[in-house]
Amino acid sequence: MNVPNRILLASGVAAALLVLAAPGAGADEAVQVRGLRLDKVPLYDRPNGTKALEVTRDKFNGPWPIVGKSPEGFLQVDVKGTRYWVRPYAVDTDQPVRTTADCGGIVATREPKSGATRGVGEECRPHK
Repeated sequence: MNVPNRILLASGVAAALLVLAAPGAGADEAVQVRGLRLDKVPLYDRPNGTKALEVTRDKFNGPWPIVGKSPEGFLQVDVKGTRYWVRPYAVDTDQPVRTTADCGGIVATREPKSGATRGVGEECRPHK
């Protein structure tokens, strides 16, 4: 084996060892809700459904495993064996969570304004 091949082999082995030694490597860790961002967080029976429960920040006893996501932008969480839906901006998670646009959100009982930023709200327009 010549020198360039040995260097290539050694660097490949070193890269593999770094990947295996990384924290959480190979572990299929579930994303969890670790805290609440709002004073009161409503939990829904389904995405854009009715409010089933409301949890205050001081009564939060998590973590809550995230077990699903909806096309409407909600996260499904397991709270003591019961599954609810929550808006992702209302909770803190231990890992970043990407969801779709929240098109049905009401803020302070009024529709939020999109401002003048290009592309804001594009996902929520009805398609023809």
